[in-house]
Amino acid sequence: MRGCLFVLFLAAALLAGVAWFGSGTIAATAIGAALGGTGYRAASTSITATADPPPRLLLGHADRVSITGSDVDWRALHANRLSLTLDDVDLFRRSADRIRGSISGARLDDGSGGSVAVRSIVVDGPASAAPTTIVVDPAAVRAAIVSTAASRFGIAISDALLVAPDRLRLVTPVGTIDGRLSIDADGALVFDTRLGSVPILTIDPSLPLRLRSVAVVDGALRVDGVLDAEALIGG
Repeated sequence: MRGCLFVLFLAAALLAGVAWFGSGTIAATAIGAALGGTGYRAASTSITATADPPPRLLLGHADRVSITGSDVDWRALHANRLSLTLDDVDLFRRSADRIRGSISGARLDDGSGGSVAVRSIVVDGPASAAPTTIVVDPAAVRAAIVSTAASRFGIAISDALLVAPDRLRLVTPVGTIDGRLSIDADGALVFDTRLGSVPILTIDPSLPLRLRSVAVVDGALRVDGVLDAEALIGG
């Protein structure tokens, strides 16, 4: 009898130890598998999940989940580096209260075979509707619009210049074409002129990011939007 009690006590102690000290590793592994199901791929990824007390992780709740990845492909998003932190996470429902973090060296697919390079993406706010700021360098704006605008307007374009607060100037052999940058009804970033509109940045619908406004800040293009991170992590 004493032997049986000792074995039961030892088993209980081992389970308690696993729950206390191993729950973070177990949760991180499960989160990694769940991310894979949403289309997340990366050359390397580090995931940490914490809760107080730690055994709450085994019940599906994390106070904080941090995800760091390099050479990331996630649906319409491709990035050199990604670093995101989610607070108050329900691991079973794949939901969170808040999200914050940054993405650098990124490209955003437009859903039609094209993409636009962006310098950085910063997200911070409620997970279901997190304010997101995208910064696009002038060179990327030129690459995104020059050939399209030349085809649309039927004239060679040698340069595209950003002008504060929300203007874009196309340089042609016969003069300049000036217009305003805006977000259209479909959520795409467009260049509006008296000759018509030219799309610059359209987000593939697989990435739940809705563009809201645009401005020229410090010589670069700043696009503000809203990310539904719960839809992204929920698959």
